[in-house]
Amino acid sequence: MLPSEYKKKKREANRKPKVHQKIANTFIENAISKSNISALKTLYYLSTILTKVDMENMKDNKIIGIKMDKREMLKFTDLSIQTLVKTTKQMQQTSITFYDDDGGIEGMSLLPRYHFVPNKNIVEIDLYVRIARMIIDVKNKYTPMNIKDLMHVKSKHSLRFLALLARIKNYDEDVPKRKKMTLENLNEFFGVNYKKWSMLEKTILKPIKEELDLNAKLSFIYESNYENLGRGRPSFRDVTIDLIDNNGNLFTI
Repeated sequence: MLPSEYKKKKREANRKPKVHQKIANTFIENAISKSNISALKTLYYLSTILTKVDMENMKDNKIIGIKMDKREMLKFTDLSIQTLVKTTKQMQQTSITFYDDDGGIEGMSLLPRYHFVPNKNIVEIDLYVRIARMIIDVKNKYTPMNIKDLMHVKSKHSLRFLALLARIKNYDEDVPKRKKMTLENLNEFFGVNYKKWSMLEKTILKPIKEELDLNAKLSFIYESNYENLGRGRPSFRDVTIDLIDNNGNLFTI
């Protein structure tokens, strides 16, 4: 390994927050449940701005200031100014808790400061570097999907499922583009607690499919799988989800 490569790897290792891997999921779920889908759209917009900021040697607890064009922000997110202001206020109420390997606990506000400058198309925000890196990380982990698809999706359940479909699409070439999920898996994934598959299908999965069929380049078909446990009607076992494109073509190996 060349000295320059060793130094680069060392910088990257030092930059990684010492937190549990699950923190990314907690972060994304916290943003969605606290503020609804508009918060996630705002986060994705922030990620496009933050990727241009040089944070290479900044400490995690340093606060950085960002100036954004309000018109570009509204165009990108497809949100109204009223929704954007409301979402920004809600995001400020969201805090992120980190648990390090040594048992330490650290809390940070998702958005310490924001300012919609009067009579100007400028929005100012302050972010901790650690949070800024996480926002960029969210984009990298959750959006191998088309950004335009994301902006047209209205339901938070559809958004989560779209991210799942994007991950399925990126399976290795020799792996089928499909996934099996039990009722327990589905409840955990969507943050719900349905006792029957039929209710989850009617309330969540069918509306998701309808929305993605209309608004996204990725969608899916599914088949319910049952098992006979003896007398009575067969019991739901799991559902097989297969990836399709917006022309209805099945993704194959």
